Amino acid sequence: MSVVAARKYTDKLVFASDSIRVSGYLKETSRVTGGEQGKLFEVNNMIIGSVGYIMELSFMQIFARNHRPAAATVEAVLDFIVEFYAWAKSKDDGFGRKNDYLLGIEGEIFRVSDSYLVEKISEFSAIGAGEHFALTAMYLDKTPQEAVEIANELCVYCSGPINVITKAINS
Repeated sequence: MSVVAARKYTDKLVFASDSIRVSGYLKETSRVTGGEQGKLFEVNNMIIGSVGYIMELSFMQIFARNHRPAAATVEAVLDFIVEFYAWAKSKDDGFGRKNDYLLGIEGEIFRVSDSYLVEKISEFSAIGAGEHFALTAMYLDKTPQEAVEIANELCVYCSGPINVITKAINS
């Protein structure tokens, strides 16, 4: 469910997400915004967007407060993710790796999918149920916010309000 989209511009990173949360047949959107349980947040000089289980995202928010990749490289982000999964498993032995992530750090964007697949993104990326709609929109030169708006319109598993985080890239 959900959608998170990100684009790297020459002077900034822009991330956007929808706000849908689903529990069984209950859809919650109006009471959910970026804050503590949002799927897009900024912490420890990183932007993190995630789709999947809220428990895993909550753990990531706690972990990222005082952990971050050592560098803006695929290897360092992979090491960060491995460390996160080990930390989360130590907190809850039933923890499972279910979420996908978009991570912005030091002017770079990384996509983490299938638990350990880390890719450096050169231009734009998206994750979640609305991923294909958002990717198509950004391919057609839409902003991440516009891409999420389109995904919200076309995908039954995406819904507003939209959260956006913009971070300047230091030249």
